[in-house]
Amino acid sequence: MLKFLKQFLASRIGIHQLILLLAAVFTLLFNHSFFSNLYTLYGSSLHGWGFMLSLGLLLFALNVLLLCVSCFRFTTKVVLTILLTGGAAASYYMDRFSVVVDSTMLTNVLQTNTREAKDLLTFALIAELVLLGFVPACWLWRTSISYCRWTLELRNRLLLVIGSLVLALVSAVPFTADYASFLREQKLLRYYTNPVTFVYSAVSLVHEKLARHASGPRIQVGVNAHKAANASRRNLVILVVGETARADHFSLYGYERDTNPLLAREAVVFFSRITSCGTSTAYSVPCMFSVSGRKNFDLEAAAHTENLLDVLQHAGVSVLWRDNNSDSKGVAQAVEFQDFRTSAANSRCDDVECRDVGLLDGLDQWIAAHPAGDLAVVLHQMGNHGPAYYKRYPPEFEKFRPACTSNQLESCSQQEIINSYDNALLYTDFFLSQVIDFLKTHDGNFDTALLYESDHGESLGEKGLYLHGAPFLLAPEAQTHIGALMWFGANYPVNRELLKQRAMAAGSHDDYFHTVLGLLDIQTPEYDPGKDWLNGAHNP
Repeated sequence: MLKFLKQFLASRIGIHQLILLLAAVFTLLFNHSFFSNLYTLYGSSLHGWGFMLSLGLLLFALNVLLLCVSCFRFTTKVVLTILLTGGAAASYYMDRFSVVVDSTMLTNVLQTNTREAKDLLTFALIAELVLLGFVPACWLWRTSISYCRWTLELRNRLLLVIGSLVLALVSAVPFTADYASFLREQKLLRYYTNPVTFVYSAVSLVHEKLARHASGPRIQVGVNAHKAANASRRNLVILVVGETARADHFSLYGYERDTNPLLAREAVVFFSRITSCGTSTAYSVPCMFSVSGRKNFDLEAAAHTENLLDVLQHAGVSVLWRDNNSDSKGVAQAVEFQDFRTSAANSRCDDVECRDVGLLDGLDQWIAAHPAGDLAVVLHQMGNHGPAYYKRYPPEFEKFRPACTSNQLESCSQQEIINSYDNALLYTDFFLSQVIDFLKTHDGNFDTALLYESDHGESLGEKGLYLHGAPFLLAPEAQTHIGALMWFGANYPVNRELLKQRAMAAGSHDDYFHTVLGLLDIQTPEYDPGKDWLNGAHNP
């Protein structure tokens, strides 16, 4: 031990001592969420403490194995720097928001724009990155790491691997029954192991990216799509892709707060049992526009397969995507795309951000520039994007108080967080009412309709969970039960009473592709009338 301390203080350390040291650091300092959840589940008995110790030793062994297969003479410092900084960031978000850092979450991180990144940047995050990431990394780069000749190095590395496997086995054997239950019942908790899950997710994401890059041209879908012969008038349909709007906070759904005062005055049909395709924008948006459905959906394949917007264009529909969020997540790669995140396009930008209602700027001119055929406009709103919910609405919409006015949710009470979230939803109510008013001005020339669906929901502190992005099969209902509604202009041929009955049935993002085709009277072999919400209630 004294020899080890002298080497440490002298800034010189052997590679295998370094592996053991950092494996211990990762296990003890980067896994607060994992161990705190373990304590909640098992900390009430002596046997439970024994099982927690066993899991801790197993995690230490896994970290040793991870470092053994990744730390070599020319890779050690780079690999450990990535693990320290990445693991520190993952630890922060797991500790503060109970989110898990899987490949979908990493995809969200890579697709986060500057505006979203600012909302996520906090003093607490910077402090954790400095203390657990940058300071150890600086020490690492100033430290001389000693290696043996390669044959002795290989022998020692094999001994370390074997020793880790033996430690894992010995620590697990007395608790085999507990492990059987843990692996079966506590799937979500396993995602909190850090940096093991972080590394696994990053490797999976890189593999997906390489596979997409290696793929060929896009696979065509619905190339023979066409408008129904008995559809005479032109259609103007606006598709609003919402952000982070959970169904149970809509007063249209029965929420005790009046979060939809303006929509309540309109003849909207609220669909009360709709489930999202995923729990993140990066996954849900491509999925809802895909013909695949959630069970068969694959992000890698979707990037090289045509989607709903392409099918509409095959049928002669003019399509426009306007975005006030991050981007279309690859959905609008073959249609006209307009970015409304800057004041150059959006006249409703203030000192905080560009408002969703600005998505209607200049839309009359675009419609006038397309004098023939049906029109479909997608408005991708900023909606209720967290954690800075207070930024999602102008001050005059702060109806529910006190509101959380920080992006550090841990500094606010749960009620304050809910208040700011509900205020943002109140602004979405205003935005959708403005979309309806806009469509009403075009009733004379078009059969007009609005379809609104959120991409996913949001956790607001229930069971200690915040934000979204939990693995779908383990996600709470708050992250998957989404707001969805439809509105029709005065001339649109729909039986609203029949549609209201359909709105009480279960549905999902799987229906989106087919419902939009139904809205626009598009016929194609890919269309499934059983998944069209308008089926039986719509006469072209």
